[in-house]
Amino acid sequence: MESSVGFLLLFSLPGIRSLGEMACRIAVEQNVQVTYLYRCASCPASFDPEHSALELELYRCVGSRLPVVTRNIEAHELEPLRSTDSLSIFHIVAGEKGDALVRRILDMLNPRQPRKHLHKYIFIWPDAKQDQLLTLFRGSWAKQLLYGLAITHAGNGFFDFDPFALGGLRVIQRSAGDSYYPRKMKDLRGYPMRFSMFKDPLMAVPSDPVESAGYKAVDGVAARVAARMLNASVTYVLPADNESYGRCLPDGNFTGVVRDLVGGHTHFGPNSRFVLDCIWPEVEVLYPHKRRTLYLVVPASEVQPEYLIFVRVFRRSVWHLLLVTLLVVVLLFWLMQRLQKGIPRRQVNQFQATWYEILEMFAKTHVGEPAGRLSSFSSMRTFLMGWVLFSYVLTTIYFAKLESAFVRPSYEAQVDQVDALAHLDVHVFAVTTMYEAVKPALSEHQYRLLENRSRQLPLGLTTSYYQLMVSRRDRRAAFIMRDFHARDFLALTYNSQTERPSYHIVKEYLRSMICTYILPRGSPFLHRFESLFTGFHEHGFFEHWRQMDLITRDGTSPNAEEFYEDLGDQTDTDPVTNEAAVRRNKRVVLTLDILQGAFYLWSVGIGLSCLGFALEQVHHFWRIRSPRILAESRNSLKNL
Repeated sequence: MESSVGFLLLFSLPGIRSLGEMACRIAVEQNVQVTYLYRCASCPASFDPEHSALELELYRCVGSRLPVVTRNIEAHELEPLRSTDSLSIFHIVAGEKGDALVRRILDMLNPRQPRKHLHKYIFIWPDAKQDQLLTLFRGSWAKQLLYGLAITHAGNGFFDFDPFALGGLRVIQRSAGDSYYPRKMKDLRGYPMRFSMFKDPLMAVPSDPVESAGYKAVDGVAARVAARMLNASVTYVLPADNESYGRCLPDGNFTGVVRDLVGGHTHFGPNSRFVLDCIWPEVEVLYPHKRRTLYLVVPASEVQPEYLIFVRVFRRSVWHLLLVTLLVVVLLFWLMQRLQKGIPRRQVNQFQATWYEILEMFAKTHVGEPAGRLSSFSSMRTFLMGWVLFSYVLTTIYFAKLESAFVRPSYEAQVDQVDALAHLDVHVFAVTTMYEAVKPALSEHQYRLLENRSRQLPLGLTTSYYQLMVSRRDRRAAFIMRDFHARDFLALTYNSQTERPSYHIVKEYLRSMICTYILPRGSPFLHRFESLFTGFHEHGFFEHWRQMDLITRDGTSPNAEEFYEDLGDQTDTDPVTNEAAVRRNKRVVLTLDILQGAFYLWSVGIGLSCLGFALEQVHHFWRIRSPRILAESRNSLKNL
């Protein structure tokens, strides 16, 4: 009987049919994944014939064309979260009778509904007045609802709201030819927004006054350009607790920027960052166009001890060949001397020498000393001249390579594995969130190596270059740093005398995480900021701003600037694989680490000479005492 009355009313009341058809036409045009129809089953006015007829027409039209889910408003304390785009249609009792239901609907709207630009709403409220619509839309905007449309009567009964109108939110009547859900974020017309932002030595350098002037560098410029394109009045807010990026507390609360965003005190966090696992459910993020890698930065390897630098100039096989050559030369010269001994030469004293005198002569000529005596035979003098020429060429090569070894010293192997941290006596400095970030990506053994050497610092230190201060105080300091901070740190600690950085980035990274920007969950500004920052990336603005920062940066030497530019986005600073490092001329300070070989060689020479002197003295005393002992023994035998 009730359905029959409803059908009769559909034909007898064309206004009711028009409201249903208007909502149906909008739903069909939007063509979203799911359309939700909300009804109030317990409302007394829901049994009104006109209300039932409109509800029946709405179900008949929408349900026959689109996938529909029907829900009772009483069944939900809070609007369920949705993962796809949707259209929610609320059927409100006509006139003032619907005020109570509107309050119930506003309480049910979920301000944490993610990606608000994907969810649209239709409020069918017959005979609603202007002040009632204003109350509805103010409550909707308070719940971060962006796209809401009210239908009150047939004809031009479409009403939208503009939250950015001068003087505050305003109800706007749409005509039949207008877009049902126009883009509202093109011009905010001075709408007051609050950005949670803090200082970063590379990405956000504060201007004065920071509350209104904002920041410089890449993140600061991006935030200011976005605010200008939105035409918003932006106030930059520092975290009250100085916790910068923010972290998770054991009681479920947050600190820093995250606390301000989750609490609804600010609208956007323009500092590029990675997001901890415990923060993900509470915020929304822009599309991540880049990844940030967390690296372990350790002190660079020292110069390899060169106490054998004079020996390592030639390989071992070359030294063996030289020794064999010397012995062969001495043997040949001794044989030539013996064979030519039988050839008479008038009025000429033959050159006769023992084998060790020959060895001494060739050794002296090898190091540049002139020969004390020469043979009268041309063949033997020619033999000696050949040895002198050979020694000259060999000595020239030797000293050239020795000089090269001094100018290009060799270094100990760099640490490029996290497990090699076990062999380093270092203290690993990092803020608390760095350890939380890398823990899930490391094995238990690797994390224990970090934890046993950890020096965890307050999160507020991220606003300063604490690594520079710590490295000056503790020569054994190591750090966990993001990739671009690590590269800049290497440039700032670049040693111009040795032409190499004082620190080294371990090639085995600790963790790779997406780099993004965060907003409160359910923020209506997500899509607009995402489109702006995507445009910045696609048009190369971020790269341009980064290059401008390189031009205006200070605090490093010209060689460090060249090193930083050559390094680019790479973290491999091994001079063997870094072509730029190979191309540059090396200038190395000759420290004791390099020159210690000369002192060792001098010590060995002095030691050998002292040993020879002692042997000579022993031999001398032995020769003096031997005749005496022999004479005494003979006398004793005669007496017997």
